[in-house]
Amino acid sequence: MFEEYIWDFDGTLYDSYPVILDGFMATLNDYGIQADRREIYQILKEKSSASVAEKYQLDFDEFTKVYKKHEANDPRIPISYPGTKEVLAAIVANGKKNYILTHRLVESTQELLEREGMLHLVEEIVGPENNFPRKPNPAALNYLVDKYQMNPNKTVMIGDRTMDVDAGKNAGVQSIFYDLEELLEDVAADYTVRSVEEMTQFI
Repeated sequence: MFEEYIWDFDGTLYDSYPVILDGFMATLNDYGIQADRREIYQILKEKSSASVAEKYQLDFDEFTKVYKKHEANDPRIPISYPGTKEVLAAIVANGKKNYILTHRLVESTQELLEREGMLHLVEEIVGPENNFPRKPNPAALNYLVDKYQMNPNKTVMIGDRTMDVDAGKNAGVQSIFYDLEELLEDVAADYTVRSVEEMTQFI
């Protein structure tokens, strides 16, 4: 159905939110803020980490540095959702390509993929090191579309947050909302799936 698959990473391919959320709660605690865990999770899913900093009037760059330290010190290693490797492999086996567009550092993303033998299934990873504006700004997607001469009608952005879907729409490509928890409403994606395995219908 599609030729080019651009994936979000955290919360889409990898079950990393337990580590992410604990890192945010610890960071807020460092600032003396006692926040509601569920509310922070909702903000992260509906909006972004920048919105968490904005809510408490914190400098986002400094907030991010503190958060990254907590994340790096967490001994837990995120793992992929069931079926992730099989879906990525099926896409490649069908002569199509996978890409990752993430707010996680590229090196960290590569390490996690390598641990599970999936790095070779991904054509390119675009992360904060590329210095593109954060999603939903389409600049990073536009970079991939232009570099690989993608047909927008045959290209899809897949992610678990509104910003992923909006980034896809802003870039003029198709979008799939990965709705694991049925937490968000009114996400204007072209398609919705409840698990990675459901992606097989789009290969």
